Amino acid sequence: TIEPTETPAPTPSSTPAPAAKSISANLRGVEINMRVPPGWNGREMDDGILIAERKSSIHNPGKLMGMQVYIFVHAVNEFPASVSTDSHPARRILQKIISQPSLVGDSAVSEPQSFTWDGNDAAYYLVNDTNENVSLVMAIVVDNETQLVTINISSPSDKAHSIREALPELLADLWVNNAPMSFSG
Repeated sequence: TIEPTETPAPTPSSTPAPAAKSISANLRGVEINMRVPPGWNGREMDDGILIAERKSSIHNPGKLMGMQVYIFVHAVNEFPASVSTDSHPARRILQKIISQPSLVGDSAVSEPQSFTWDGNDAAYYLVNDTNENVSLVMAIVVDNETQLVTINISSPSDKAHSIREALPELLADLWVNNAPMSFSG
């Protein structure tokens, strides 16, 4: 009689997950490192880091086609000293910015709100611009209150809800000066 031979069970082959890309830049003395979500593009600009879900249309230059994140840094002392007694430097700076018509134009802008982000003073405001885009602008004061890291997350207004949903993923691997900025959505 012929004995059946056992064939080894097939081993499942796993497709490796795409390696997460990240982008790093030294922006005015502040080291920024951020993960680029799968399918997004990221690049270092002259004055910041830009990651984008999709490229903008050349047919409608002011209108975003998808979400984008732009991170840049300014020295806190670049902003005029305020007579405000606000104990939150990030909120004070954002209030100064939104009070300048040359910067906000005809956009609808919310009042800046302060919060603490991983032990750092921070603030944010919301923008609805005339090109049907919405933005969440967050500012974090770092380096002994000498530098202001600004994160501008923008989206077409018909996808405004996607900003809030994407925050945990977008900011999950944000590092400032070689320290993770923990974010709990």
